[in-house]
Amino acid sequence: MILVTGGTHGIGAAIVQQLAAQGRPVLFTGRDEAAGAQVQAAAAGSRFFMADMARPEQASAALAEALQLGGGRLEGLVNNAGVSSRRAFLDTDLDEWDRVMAVNTRAVFQLTREALPALLDCGGAVVNVASIAGKVGEEGLATYCASKGAVIALTQALALEFGDRVRFNAVCPGQIGTRMMSRVVADAQRLQRLVRRIPAGRLGEPQEVARTVAWLLSAEASFINGAVLSIDGGETAGYRTPA
Repeated sequence: MILVTGGTHGIGAAIVQQLAAQGRPVLFTGRDEAAGAQVQAAAAGSRFFMADMARPEQASAALAEALQLGGGRLEGLVNNAGVSSRRAFLDTDLDEWDRVMAVNTRAVFQLTREALPALLDCGGAVVNVASIAGKVGEEGLATYCASKGAVIALTQALALEFGDRVRFNAVCPGQIGTRMMSRVVADAQRLQRLVRRIPAGRLGEPQEVARTVAWLLSAEASFINGAVLSIDGGETAGYRTPA
């Protein structure tokens, strides 16, 4: 069994569908019951479990359900659930900080810690969905950057601590065409400016991230541990001269 958090939209939904297409049983979480039903219907072998990762008891319940369905086995964990926050730093209060950290960072810590015994038993793998915003700063995204930077650091630390039995890797999507992207980028002009930063000349697709995540969970990536892979069309490769 593989547990995927935040699997009802965007990158998460694509991950669920990719794993299901490979015949791998998946339990995925989300807060949108209607969307969860749609993803489950489109991904044979998947199961939706409604849960808010900001609520520790619901995260624990999702893990318990995954273990029950998997007969106690957990072969993979994908910490994908996330929320965004575009706000000037001086306009960001503690409530906003706590809201973002609860989902993007604390839930990753909690769920990974609780899932580790089962992962250790069967030599599983963990993929944390971070962001290029965790590797480089961006104006107006200080809280989001901090939350994803913490995920990257946690991934690398756990890869060192448990890498002989469980592999830990992180993917860092760049500008991917998802619902979250549409919320962060409110107008066409800003979107055009973002695309100009990307050497590939376009937004990424959720499926491109999903294929990488599925590979990292597979035996084909058996010697990949502690990696932080940017999936960004080259955006963070270096500085581009403005056109």
